[in-house]
Order: sequence, then structure tokens, then C-alpha cells
Amino acid sequence: MIAALLEAGASDAWLTPILMKKGRPAHTLSALVDGGRAADVRDAIFRQTSTIGLREQPLRKHALEREFVSVDVDGQTVSVKLARHEGTVVNAQPEFDDVARAAVALGRPVSDVLAAAAALARKFL
Repeated sequence: MIAALLEAGASDAWLTPILMKKGRPAHTLSALVDGGRAADVRDAIFRQTSTIGLREQPLRKHALEREFVSVDVDGQTVSVKLARHEGTVVNAQPEFDDVARAAVALGRPVSDVLAAAAALARKFL
């Protein structure tokens, strides 16, 4: 289901477990969608789920400027996303898919490679 929403154009989607009336378990499906893709995502929800209605509310997004740099973890390249606020780098986050790939290639735990990449990324702060 989440994959179908992302494929339809949602920038993110998730399920939250909830309790309905009479204590029945259920999930709330949430999706963040640019207005131009909303119809496609609504269509995916109606086709892929048993729901007969949904609620929408407009939100504003404030995103920092981003750029990518690379760090080398024992011969493996890991992309690092730098986020800038008013021209100053305020966050440097290794890309998890690169970390996971490097961990497999190095035969090391993901947590070790993530820690190494994060330590190398700190030089950009």
C-alpha cells in the first residue's frame, strides 16, 4: 500500500496504529502529497484500500537548502546530505541506502558503518 502511494506521487506515506470505537484496532493512513499529484494519490487510496472516504488538509512545508557530498568509509562511497539554514550547514546526514550497501560490501554491521559515515560527515558542520 505505501509503495503504491509513493508510486502515485506521494512524497511520503505511513500507517499509524489506532483504536476505533468499541476498541477495534485499525490504522490511519497518512500521505504527504504535492497538490498537483493529489488526485493520483486519492485514486490509489480508493483503488488499493477498503476505505470509502478520506480527509484532506493543506499543509505548508519549510525545507532547508540541500546538497550532497561524499565520504569514504573504508573504500566505500557514502553520500551525505547537507542541510543549510541561511547559508550555514546545520545538518549532515549519511544516506541510509548508501550506508546499507557499504555495510554489505564491507561485511560490517549497518550501525558501525553509519557511525563511521556520521563521524566523517561532521567535518562539514
